[in-house]
Amino acid sequence: MLVYSSLLTAELRDPTKPAFYSSGAITESKQPDHLTLSSIWSSGKSRRVTINGVVAKQGDIILSDIKIIKIYNNAVKISQNGMIKKLSLLKRSFKTKQALK
Repeated sequence: MLVYSSLLTAELRDPTKPAFYSSGAITESKQPDHLTLSSIWSSGKSRRVTINGVVAKQGDIILSDIKIIKIYNNAVKISQNGMIKKLSLLKRSFKTKQALK
């Protein structure tokens, strides 16, 4: 019975959630050191971004102190701790036949 009660108090992690999933309640101590822009969606006049697994639109504040200022086609301008930063999507490099010779 002791093993069963300790299992009830253990926190279970949903394996389908992204690594940096946020329910909107992240404290300063849980703030990630590195920000990763993983996607930008455009639909008509609406644009959304995913940063560290959190989806947001222009004007939103995420991860407690990051404001989405402007969303571009392959980058986003943010404000964090009074500083303006630009996050870009990773560029993929492709090898050509000439590069392989």
